[in-house]
Amino acid sequence: MAGDLREGGPAPASGAGGRRFVGRETEIGELRTALADLASGVGRAIALVGEPGIGKSALMAAAAAQARAAAVPVRAARGRGGIDSATLGVRPPAVAAHSARAPGVMVTVDDLHQLPAEQIPLAERLIETAAAQPVLCLMAYRQRQLPPALAAVLSRAASAGLLDVWNVGPLTAEQCGDLLGGGERDAEGDRGRQLPDAEALHRAALGNPQYLKILAGRGDAGADAGVAVLGEIADLDAGALAAVQAAAVLGEHFHPELLAEVAGLESAETLRVLDLLTRVDLVRQTEPAGLVLRHRAVGEVVYERLEPSRRIALHQRAEAALARRTAPIARRARHVAQAADPSRPEHVTTLIAAARDSLYASPAMAAEHLQAALPLLKEGDAHWHEAHVLLARTRLLTGDAIESRELLDVLRAALPGGPAANKVRALVDSSRAERRLGRYTEAGAIARSALAVLADSDIATAAAVHSELADHAYDIQDYETSRQHAETAAEIARRHDDPAGEANALAQAAVAHLFAADQSTALERTTRAAGLIDAAADSTLLTNLESTFQLGLTEGMLGRLVDSERHLQRGAALSRRTGQTYIEPQILTTLANTQLRAGNLRGALVTLDATARHADRAGNPPTRAIIAMLRAEVLFWLHGPEELAEAVSFAEQAIVIAGDDPATWAVTVRCFNAELLLLAGYTARARWQMLDAAGGSDLPRITVWRRPRWCDTLALAAWYDGDKVDVEHWARLAEECVSQLPSVGRQGFAHRARMRAHALHGDTDQALASAREAIASFTASGERIEASRTLLAAVELLLDAGRTQEVDGWLDRVAILTAQSESQRVAQELAHQRGRFAALSAPGDAVPAALAVLTAREREIAVLASTGKTSGEIAEALFLSVRTVDGHLGRVYRKLDVSNRAGLAHVVLHGEAQDAPDAPGAPGVPDASGASAVDQG
Repeated sequence: MAGDLREGGPAPASGAGGRRFVGRETEIGELRTALADLASGVGRAIALVGEPGIGKSALMAAAAAQARAAAVPVRAARGRGGIDSATLGVRPPAVAAHSARAPGVMVTVDDLHQLPAEQIPLAERLIETAAAQPVLCLMAYRQRQLPPALAAVLSRAASAGLLDVWNVGPLTAEQCGDLLGGGERDAEGDRGRQLPDAEALHRAALGNPQYLKILAGRGDAGADAGVAVLGEIADLDAGALAAVQAAAVLGEHFHPELLAEVAGLESAETLRVLDLLTRVDLVRQTEPAGLVLRHRAVGEVVYERLEPSRRIALHQRAEAALARRTAPIARRARHVAQAADPSRPEHVTTLIAAARDSLYASPAMAAEHLQAALPLLKEGDAHWHEAHVLLARTRLLTGDAIESRELLDVLRAALPGGPAANKVRALVDSSRAERRLGRYTEAGAIARSALAVLADSDIATAAAVHSELADHAYDIQDYETSRQHAETAAEIARRHDDPAGEANALAQAAVAHLFAADQSTALERTTRAAGLIDAAADSTLLTNLESTFQLGLTEGMLGRLVDSERHLQRGAALSRRTGQTYIEPQILTTLANTQLRAGNLRGALVTLDATARHADRAGNPPTRAIIAMLRAEVLFWLHGPEELAEAVSFAEQAIVIAGDDPATWAVTVRCFNAELLLLAGYTARARWQMLDAAGGSDLPRITVWRRPRWCDTLALAAWYDGDKVDVEHWARLAEECVSQLPSVGRQGFAHRARMRAHALHGDTDQALASAREAIASFTASGERIEASRTLLAAVELLLDAGRTQEVDGWLDRVAILTAQSESQRVAQELAHQRGRFAALSAPGDAVPAALAVLTAREREIAVLASTGKTSGEIAEALFLSVRTVDGHLGRVYRKLDVSNRAGLAHVVLHGEAQDAPDAPGAPGVPDASGASAVDQG
């Protein structure tokens, strides 16, 4: 059979192409089989059943196009036009049984549910003919609109095995994403525009492709889908059309009485048209006496085609009818926004009241109400100032800090004339906008001016002012001032019955106490904050989503990773649900870091993917840089050493954003990058970058709380270089920091740094004791990656010393942690250490005396190098970087007192040093310092 029926093959006449068939692979495969059977003389009757717009007609048209491509005659009919057997060219089964075999033919009947009653016997005959002749009969219908007599015929045919009934179901969320993002260009050929949220659209469209395209507004595809809906209402009489238009304007469930009033119909006429609209499945019943259009997408198509005068008139009727019924203000405001009357002051108050009510539940909706109200106001009117402040806040809540700041800058000039509460609210929002944009100095100055406006006023907004000042003091590392403002904010919020504000302030205070070495108070404040958040309803938290972020951040710092993830997940869900996107990047970034520390690498990657839609519009450099750095770290651990390119790319993006900025966030980004460089084998470069970022050997630019981690990183670098003095310095500094600010997770880094120092001094027992303490600390805080790293380091120490006790048990613990984290990097190191353990446990030759001064890893590399393998080949064999191999070789040369590979080979073979010149240009040969030519470049 010529051609093939699949995505990219012949398309329906509408021109939607193969993308129309996303998610229909099963049906397409069956239709292909049916066409192949037809070529062999076997007929078949198939009914495609499903919701309007689900794709039945598209499948039928694709099958017809494929049949024509295979030179199979196609006869098409529609239910409304009826079936003409002569036109279709189908002979009765009795005649066919006594005639020569006829060529195959395809018969399609779309909209079978519209078939006239007198034509039903012909439909039955057509199905019977398909069973006896080489006829492929395809029928499509909507189950809800099927007349009882026709339903009986189809049911009998299916029971007799004469008709295959295929239910064409909804697409999955992933398939909807494919349909929306299938490479379609807009009118200007633009591929760069942001796609809508496919998951949200999938839920709204119920997986229906037609509804999906309408709701997404995807150019020609959306217009084509809308035309199909318009075709359904084209033949409605005037009363039915008026009812559909009124339902589209109402945009929600309605009762017949309300519909009659908005549509301008008498009660009897309303009931008649509702019966009609129900029969044609444009209106459906949802509850006793409750009605709704079939789907929101149908209402959108009808609404868009309304003439402006008709639309305004219907909205005015709807608002008046709802006002008479004392409906909630939010329902009325939607209609006022579309038909506001400047001569009616109550319209302004309705819109502003609705904006206040929806400010946190749906800031985007609140903005629409305010934009409708502002043209009705003049500067100096009672609500003018409040409306602008509220609009600026909606911009801040929806993540547009730049526009929010611009609006507030204009308002601040007019502040002296407004009420104190409005002034303070505007200043607090201004401070938040500046902080979102990374302008911390300006944010602090504005917050202080808000405090001056407050004077001694005891108003609820005062808590927000003190919280802003607590954040500013934290940013400049003035933790005592931060604590004072946070404690004040918590007390004010408690007096004004604001649990979200109180929880936010308590979590801020906890961090300040932690940095003041008062861990017990920090834990107590955090526990109180968690109790308030857990007891609060979602509607309460919506007024201050920063509380979930601040609590999750604080819990993470205190090693409560499980609680941190729980509260951050709740905040992220509320942010997505309401459109309060201003805080979502910070929540998701902190959540990803929590998941990374807990070893949930794939979860962290999914969370970081969710930040992608904020990345381009985020005007906050710290957030963008930290997102890129976190992604680099997650990818580093998730993949093996051979897959570094993607992680390096994101790390470089973060470094470019951070630049030479002295702010804490930029220093942290540069330190994380240095750590990745070290773990990838770039020891010298990593040490230089870390010390440059931190300001020198005392790490003055890094807070005491954060220093233990970077001390441990520098201790590892010193250990790689065999620098006993440096490794001791970093271990001692880490211990001093932990003694000042004790914290479960921080202690693990100090113990691991001390482990390095003991190991380099040859005290294996003390090194293992420190390793056990580090493992216990990381396990207590739930940090799987760090626990795995420490276990593997301890195993390496044992094997280097030729000791096998405890090794098997520790390797098993790493295996369990690795299964949970799915880290390919840890898994490969685990496999390597298992191999070493097996080799050391098995009987074999003793280590030559000349090589006894080397560690097990150094001996392993030395032996491979002595066989003539290049550094690149050794790196590939041992899952290391070339620079790590070169670094080890440099130490091997120093310990064995040789200067080239020929000398190394002699020692390995004969047990004594004897240098010989290397061949010119040998790749990867380190100099006496252990650095390769690449390093020196």
